[in-house]
Amino acid sequence: MIDPWTGKNPDRGLNPLDSTLEDVLERVTEGKLAAFEMIKAAWGEIVTDVWRERSRPTQLEKGVLTIEVADGAAASRLRLEQAQIKAALDERLGRGEVAQIKLRVGRARDWPNRP
Repeated sequence: MIDPWTGKNPDRGLNPLDSTLEDVLERVTEGKLAAFEMIKAAWGEIVTDVWRERSRPTQLEKGVLTIEVADGAAASRLRLEQAQIKAALDERLGRGEVAQIKLRVGRARDWPNRP
């Protein structure tokens, strides 16, 4: 709208920043966050009973899913089940969403129910 006093358009065609940022964030994070949230929500169904309390997904970035485990022994044993976990993830998310699984041992204080 042209200002009647100056004869200029005060907004100069600019868009409000808040709606633009929301649009950009939605486009950038939509797939990544949605897939990771699905993994976290279904983690108890993806892994066996043994791993529900001793592992948790912490990050999905560029196809690499990072799983934090309670201790080194759990990491070693869970490494043997990576193929089954990846197959379950492929079934839920589609092939290729998780290309690699990385295991990381968490800090002891983060695992209060540690056996």
